Amino acid sequence: MKRIFLSIIVLAGAVASFAQMASGLAERTIDSPVRAFAPDSINLSSPLDYYLSRAWVSATGKQRLWADISTSKFSFDSAAPDEAVDDARRDYIMDEHIDCIVSYRDSVAAIVTHHDGEDYVLLNYCWIEDGRWVNGGQGLADDIEAARAQLSRNLPRHFENLPRIAMIKAVPQDVAPYADFLQGVTASPEQFLLDMLASHRLVINGEYHRRKVSWDMLQRLIALPDFPATVGHVFMEQPSWCQPMMDAFMAADTMDAEAVLEIFRQEQVNGWWDRGEYDFICRLWELNHTLPAAQRIRVVLADYQVPYSKVTSADETEAEDRNTHMADVISQTLASSADRRGSLFLVGCAHAYKSSQPGFASAAHGKDSEKTAGAQLVDRLGADNVFTVFQHVLPGDNRGGNRQPIRHGVFDKAFEAAGNRPVGFPLAGSPFGSEPFDGIHEIKYNMATGSYADNFDGYLFLHPLATEPLAEPLTEIFTDEFVAEMKRRAEVMGMSGLRRIWFGVTAPEMTRKGIIRDLTQP
Repeated sequence: MKRIFLSIIVLAGAVASFAQMASGLAERTIDSPVRAFAPDSINLSSPLDYYLSRAWVSATGKQRLWADISTSKFSFDSAAPDEAVDDARRDYIMDEHIDCIVSYRDSVAAIVTHHDGEDYVLLNYCWIEDGRWVNGGQGLADDIEAARAQLSRNLPRHFENLPRIAMIKAVPQDVAPYADFLQGVTASPEQFLLDMLASHRLVINGEYHRRKVSWDMLQRLIALPDFPATVGHVFMEQPSWCQPMMDAFMAADTMDAEAVLEIFRQEQVNGWWDRGEYDFICRLWELNHTLPAAQRIRVVLADYQVPYSKVTSADETEAEDRNTHMADVISQTLASSADRRGSLFLVGCAHAYKSSQPGFASAAHGKDSEKTAGAQLVDRLGADNVFTVFQHVLPGDNRGGNRQPIRHGVFDKAFEAAGNRPVGFPLAGSPFGSEPFDGIHEIKYNMATGSYADNFDGYLFLHPLATEPLAEPLTEIFTDEFVAEMKRRAEVMGMSGLRRIWFGVTAPEMTRKGIIRDLTQP
């Protein structure tokens, strides 16, 4: 659809439409290019001044200044070197046309801009933080109608979440209450999980993926003498359509490790290279083959993944909501099972939090995200039957960016003061539990997120983060045949051209040697 921010008449119609959409929304028409204002410094006293400051920072290449003009939600390097900006790029920045500024309650705003010849508009968000208007990120809209819908929805949402920014920025002043609490904690992470498994129908271990210390702890858990008597199912974040393959692997008299590798090749377009998870499954096979058949533990694959190895066109890749799919698999398995032992669900923590807000990066095709699998399972099985656990980690976003220590490093200092002992403990009633949850970047700044205890029932400290050993990638999944299959998947899904699908490499450039080099280089 073509942009229709092309006349003052249309903009005037936008003013009326915004006025009708929500109380508190207001619009100011600008209708001028950036260069008409000749920005030459930073001034954050109004939405327009902020945007001109942004343009000046971009046009001068002063990358370190992004930290000065942006919300504390973003992690910019204040020591970043200057970046060269050529004349063409500078002209592009200065020729950007500022159409209007839409504000909400004089506290949040969006500067609506466009470039001639481009068929979309940019929504440049900003809000007041510590008395300054700061960069809050960008959005896109196809046309004025889409812009109206987005701004009427998003500006009030940003306004509602402003107090959360201040809450997250506040640093706990005294480590002592946290360290004192830890002095009374004696359970190791694995013993704590086993105790929770003995008293709950389902324990959800929310992890950050590919952590060696996490999988090492889980191997110690399943090696505990009481584990087989306590746990009947281990649910995993792997493709549920591969369940017959997992059942065959677990039932085989000899370990066929290639069967596990093949399952891992079905997780996502490029497979799953988590050696810790692979080793854990193999150890479960070994444990099962020491047990009578009636006491064996069933491994259930709960995730929804497109069967990429079977698709022949992009039309076959439409997704289900992953959180709902996982909750369906687990609740239906438990309902149909006569096994009264507890169950363990190993899953990314972004699928495990219990606060009643949507998940992310997990929606069905063309639909909004449902609540997390953890929240849905609490609804289905009852809060007393589901225990969710968060692992201490250096958190970031789903792409690996925005890395910031939990509660500004105060938790780390408390664990250090307590001797850096690996421990597990309930969050309810603890000083850790009452802190605002900041362990997942995508939800930490939402007011609906609440505290650590609002999202998880237990907390695990596994290892000091500064010296945590790196995980070894499972390079065995990348055979020449699988790399060829990855290329085929990319072709089917329209990803084989300029779109980069492997560490900055396009599909035609992918090789087994290059992939392994990228995974194993320091």
